[in-house]
Amino acid sequence: MKILYQGYDITEYAHVRKCVAHDTADDRCDSLDIEFDNAAGWYGWGPQEDDQIIVSHGDYDTGIMYVNTIIPVNGKFRIIATSLPSTARIRGYTSFKNNTIEEIMRICAISSGMDYRIYGIDPDITIPYIERNDEGYGAFLCRLLRMESANLKCVNGRFVAIGIEWAQSRDAHQTITVKADMSGMEYRRIGRRYRTLTIKTPWASATATDTAITGNYCITLSHPPARDVLQAGRWARGLLLHKNRQHERLAITTDYNVGFTAMTRINIKDNTDCADAAGEWIIAQAHHDIFNKKSSVEMFRCISTIQ
Repeated sequence: MKILYQGYDITEYAHVRKCVAHDTADDRCDSLDIEFDNAAGWYGWGPQEDDQIIVSHGDYDTGIMYVNTIIPVNGKFRIIATSLPSTARIRGYTSFKNNTIEEIMRICAISSGMDYRIYGIDPDITIPYIERNDEGYGAFLCRLLRMESANLKCVNGRFVAIGIEWAQSRDAHQTITVKADMSGMEYRRIGRRYRTLTIKTPWASATATDTAITGNYCITLSHPPARDVLQAGRWARGLLLHKNRQHERLAITTDYNVGFTAMTRINIKDNTDCADAAGEWIIAQAHHDIFNKKSSVEMFRCISTIQ
C-alpha cells in the first residue's frame, strides 16, 4: 500500500489500521475511510479539510481524495476523504438557459475547482432551461445526468458523465460464475419495474415505455422542468431507466479485486443453481478493504428495453 498526502509519500511513516475505498457513481461520490495509529504524529502534521490524499495498492488507486472529516479515536487517527472538494458541495442557485450539457459540465467543474469528462452521451444536447436549486454542483449534475440516461462519477478531481446505455454496450470486464450457496453472494429483486413513465409539464408531455414489462405499473411526473417534447421524451426515458435498472441487484464479496469499479460491465455465467442471476450487469458500487484484502460489489442488471 502506498499513501500520498499533499503530494508527499508518507507510506513509511503511516501505521495503517484500516483502509476502505468506496468506488461509486450516481448519487454518491467515491470515498476513503482510513485509520492510523499514532494520533499525536498526525496532530503534528496538521491535516485540514480539502487536503489531498491518494492511496494505491497493486493496480488500484483511489485517485485524488479530499479530506472531509478528521476523527481522533482512542489514540488512533481516522480520516474520511471524498472525491469531491468542499467547493463542489456548497449549496446554491444557478440558472442555465440554452446551454449544452458540455457547457453546463464545464461551468460546474470550473466553479468547483475540478475538471470534467463526458463519455457515451451527446455533449451538444441543449437544455432549454434548468436550475441548480439549493444544491451542490455535484448533486445538481447527478440530477441532470440521471434524466439524460447517464450517471455522474466523481473521480481524480473530475466530474465524469457516463452514458448508461453506452456503458451497458461495452465488453464485459470480467465473467464471474456464481452458485446459489456461494458465500458472499446475494441476488435480490427490490420493488417493481414500471411499464411506463410520463413526464407532463406546462410546456410538454412525453411517455417512455419498458417493452419488457406487461403489467400496468405506470408513473407520471410533473416536476422535471421539460420545456419541449424532445426534452420530455429524453428525460422520461432516462428516469424510467434509472428506476427500472435498480429492480434486480446482485451483491458479491470476493478476495481483493481491482477490476471492481463503478460503471464497469460484468457478465455472470449461467449456473443451474442460480440461473436468475445469469446475464449482463453493471457495477453500481464497489468497496475495497485494502487492509484486509477483500472486495465487495453491488450490481444492477443491464436493461436495453426502454423506448
